Amino acid sequence: FNSANVNIIYLGEIITMNKHINKIFSFFIILFLVSCAENEVVETNETEESNIGPFYAEFLACTAGPDFSQENVTSMVESFNELNISESVWWVGGYAPIQGQNKYAGINGWWEIDWESKEAAEVAWKEWAADEDAMAWDESTNSIIDCDTSNILPWNYYTPGTSTMEADDWLSFTTSTFECNFNDGKTTDDLRANVQEFNKWVEENPSPGAYTYAIYLPDYDAEQDFLWLNWHGDMDTKVAGDKSWAETGQSIQAKFDETATCTGPDVYNSGQIYAPQSS
Repeated sequence: FNSANVNIIYLGEIITMNKHINKIFSFFIILFLVSCAENEVVETNETEESNIGPFYAEFLACTAGPDFSQENVTSMVESFNELNISESVWWVGGYAPIQGQNKYAGINGWWEIDWESKEAAEVAWKEWAADEDAMAWDESTNSIIDCDTSNILPWNYYTPGTSTMEADDWLSFTTSTFECNFNDGKTTDDLRANVQEFNKWVEENPSPGAYTYAIYLPDYDAEQDFLWLNWHGDMDTKVAGDKSWAETGQSIQAKFDETATCTGPDVYNSGQIYAPQSS
């Protein structure tokens, strides 16, 4: 039961950059503790190594153009990182659907932009539209990747568990997402209880590689009540984690199933497009 529909375009084994994306998003997911309250998945309990949610992210669906290639995408990403990107952008990443393991395969991929806040994002998008260099970059990359900025999907997300993902792990990673709706009578209080049990299971059954997860709540009229994203350092780590869950986590899975009905997972090759400290 790990769900989330967070997607960003990723090119094969290297992140495929979207274009139209304005000052890009970030999702520095380090350590966070979450306990649910109504309309919240996390409480503001903070440890020395944690940050407090919710965090604001936007997703854009992208399609590949006639000039789409690994070489062009790499060049596109490099030139993007040279632009005047808003300081309110924390991180930008891309998700490329893995064929046969994703119902969004027809979309080519998604961009995710993590922001300091929703208000900061609104200001930054206006600045982006007024930036001649940004608009020139946008226009010149249309034939490589085209992202739909007319339908930006906003989410508030939380990172409920301890992360073993280091900075380098975000450069290239694997994502599994689940789209979920609460069953009748169930709320975030029930999800919070599930999360607490899941965190204990993760502690007792540590991942063989880098791992963390997040819960996304829509900030628009979405079909889903929430998304659950699992982030693994690579595909081998995902496969090993799935095997461990199937063997020892089914009693907790049953409780998740009582709380919500989820579809998925949709699996993505994922990677970092932009991070302030590395650009």
